[in-house]
Amino acid sequence: MVTMRAAFLGLNAMAACALAAPQAGAQDLSGSCQMNGWSMGAEIAAFKSTAENVVASASQSNIPPLEIGSLYVIKLRPQTDVQFLQASSKKSLVQKPLGGLATVTVPTDGQYRITVDSPLWIDVVGPAGTITPANYTGWHECRLFRKSVEYTLPAGAPLILQLSEATPELVRLVIEPAKH
Repeated sequence: MVTMRAAFLGLNAMAACALAAPQAGAQDLSGSCQMNGWSMGAEIAAFKSTAENVVASASQSNIPPLEIGSLYVIKLRPQTDVQFLQASSKKSLVQKPLGGLATVTVPTDGQYRITVDSPLWIDVVGPAGTITPANYTGWHECRLFRKSVEYTLPAGAPLILQLSEATPELVRLVIEPAKH
């Protein structure tokens, strides 16, 4: 009888651990991908979704359009082949950097966050030139993404994303309205 009871208690303990493990993992993921003042809920959800594959452009022709809230896997190309609209504000530290161009048009004026899963440089070029980032942060423990940069973007005008200084050929990226 004691053996049966011990086995039953052991099974209950294993079941409790199995049920608690996903919740603990979710809390760890949420905690490692959050930061005070940066609500990353939309980005976490996007990075868990299915991504659309896009090839970055090397010139101003055939620049792929990106949509707000959609996750993309962007295939970059050798940076020496890319004709940037504005010179990057980042001095190259990578031996064979990769880069490319994409475009986005935001629906309303406001702050938007561009989040990527790899270390790289993000410049946004609008009709008046390069837009200065309003804020940025990075994550080293988050398994979903690596860096977020906030910009105050004007509505209606096509904006060019210049991605540069990347080392991986494939980069996951999402653009979301900034929430604090």
